[in-house]
Amino acid sequence: MRFSEPLISKPIFSEKIWGNEELNNIFNYNGEGIIGEVWLFSIIEGLETKLVGMNTGKKYGSARQFFLKFPLLLKLIATSSWLSIQLHPDDYMARLLENKPWGKSEAWYFLKDGGQIKVCNDNESILEAFDNNEWDDILEYYKMNKYDSIFLPAGTVHTLGPNSLLLEIQQSSDLTYRLYDWGRPREIHIDKSKKVLKNIQSSYCISRQNKGLQTKYFSYSKFSDQIREGLGLYVNLDSFETIILPEGVSLEFKGEYVEFKLNEKGWKYLI
Repeated sequence: MRFSEPLISKPIFSEKIWGNEELNNIFNYNGEGIIGEVWLFSIIEGLETKLVGMNTGKKYGSARQFFLKFPLLLKLIATSSWLSIQLHPDDYMARLLENKPWGKSEAWYFLKDGGQIKVCNDNESILEAFDNNEWDDILEYYKMNKYDSIFLPAGTVHTLGPNSLLLEIQQSSDLTYRLYDWGRPREIHIDKSKKVLKNIQSSYCISRQNKGLQTKYFSYSKFSDQIREGLGLYVNLDSFETIILPEGVSLEFKGEYVEFKLNEKGWKYLI
């Protein structure tokens, strides 16, 4: 499908108990709570982003009606405390346990220094931790700085720590199973988590000062450095590409590509 102009995806704001006012400030959000996630592009039913023409302001409606099978979900995430220790099913387990088409493999691309993560792919020790609650003994801790990234295949046990600001690139799925939640009164998904752990052996990958990543689900490349606290990045699929642009980038739509200019250099970006 082709459009006569580039489309802008209007963000969806999701308040979280572990959210950070940094996102409230960036987006001038006036809601009562603190934002944890900004959904930049989504076709998740009930949480679809709306599309608006960049040149005309025309409202095209829900992204879902044009891109029903678009397999990615893009988010900004900011944290003030540790998220739950969690994992996500892969495509097979998502169909088996939830009757959903996709599981959730994801990448985190950090946008400032001081991020924190804990991860583990020792499934035997994780299963034991359900009984002894010794999670800190099995999780590996990493400090993440600006432009560092981690790829988290489905089945990887992980949690994100405070003072983290990142772009999350993930399969189009909202399936999360909590293993442990630091005493917060939220549902824990022990049975489903154990089934995933017994069927998937994952292996995460950390990259420092990352300029790109290619996986079986998506790839991305950084094409510019920081401008006004922004980032130039594009996410690629076989038949669809998404641009995430910083402030101050000029765009001109020219039929079959967008030409965008930054620091007197030009790139052509296929639609």
